[in-house]
Order: sequence, then C-alpha cells, then structure tokens
Amino acid sequence: MGEHIGGGKIGMVSSSWPFGKLSINYDGINLNIGIRDAQLKKEDIQSVLFRRGLINKRFIFIHENKKIKKVVEFWTFSPDPVLADFRVAGYFVNEDK
Repeated sequence: MGEHIGGGKIGMVSSSWPFGKLSINYDGINLNIGIRDAQLKKEDIQSVLFRRGLINKRFIFIHENKKIKKVVEFWTFSPDPVLADFRVAGYFVNEDK
C-alpha cells in the first residue's frame, strides 16, 4: 500500500525525521524507528488519532497488542498522503480540527 518517511515514538524510544518509516497495509501497519519497530494488526488497532502540532503532524495509534509498548506514534510534515493511504486501506482516522 503506502510507505511514509518521518519520525516516530514507540514506548520511550523516539526517532526524528528521516529515521521513521510507516508502512500502511490493508491488514495492519508497521512502524520502524531504527532501533525499534511495532507491527500492529488491523484488528488490534482501536483507533488512529491525527493531531496537528506547531511544527509537525502526528498519528497516534491506540491499540490492544500487549506485546507492543502502549505509546506508538508517527510524525510527519506531509500528513495528506498518509491520511489518503489510511482511507484507502479502510482505516478510520479521528482528526483533531
């Protein structure tokens, strides 16, 4: 489906742009931030939140997978292609307007 470059956070580990890579698929997502990655199945994702900050935009994944740290975020300067890929793959994204 789609791959996007940005930054991210998994648990207490974070990585700035361009060391984060988000892959969006019909059956789940994969976030790799260099030294850690999180693979979430679509059925484990309770919601995807989209928040606009002063500098970047972030996607927060609320999930039920106990093997993965609770905090999973992807940061980007270009959210529109990410939002489009989520919609094509059938994810609902809760946007902060």
